[in-house]
Amino acid sequence: GGDGNGVDVALIDTGVAPVTGLDGDKVLHGPDLSFEGASPEVAYLDTYGHGTHLAGIIAGDRAGDEGIAPGARIVSVKVAGHDGLTTVPQAVAAIDWVIEHRNTDGLNIRVLNLSLGQQGVEDHVGDLLSAAVERAWDAGIFVVVAAGNDGDKQPHLDSPAIDPYVMAVGAIDSNSSKKLASQRPTSFTAHGDGVRNPDGLAAGQTIASYRVPASTAVNVAPCARYGA
Repeated sequence: GGDGNGVDVALIDTGVAPVTGLDGDKVLHGPDLSFEGASPEVAYLDTYGHGTHLAGIIAGDRAGDEGIAPGARIVSVKVAGHDGLTTVPQAVAAIDWVIEHRNTDGLNIRVLNLSLGQQGVEDHVGDLLSAAVERAWDAGIFVVVAAGNDGDKQPHLDSPAIDPYVMAVGAIDSNSSKKLASQRPTSFTAHGDGVRNPDGLAAGQTIASYRVPASTAVNVAPCARYGA
């Protein structure tokens, strides 16, 4: 029965646009560490559409289109612009900012969401992203990370999902007619190597959430629009 009231969820992503359901004091903005941060007209805003979509799923609060925890707030730290790309140093800096400011100025950051990943990392030991999420975990922040979107093209999860101190989440098709317990990961979800696998599966395909008009996602995939 909990709705996330009193909890802040840090979202390191492409920023969040002030669409209905994510307006007012629902979204607090940390630094814009993306390459768009120096442009006042787009700084902190979501020109790609990914961050806003996720923020709506997590904590959207529009009648009829509520997120999982509509009582929670989003703390947005932008690390990517219209192309959806970021770098390891940008992501690490964002994670360190979340750790440092988790309880400052009235914040109560209890969860960190990272729907991003770096390919080609075979071990979390010595990996910069893995070290950063472990610092967050040590600070009392529950870290949720996407397992990866390349299926079985690589024999392990993306970084930092490969780190055992985070919750790595894979995707199932929410439209499947099978019972949840018998559903398999989607073809694009990283499967793991048998030692470090996704910790859980959640609906991760054809999920309706808020869109950003004129964003990259809208322009590239107009067929994905559902209603407004």
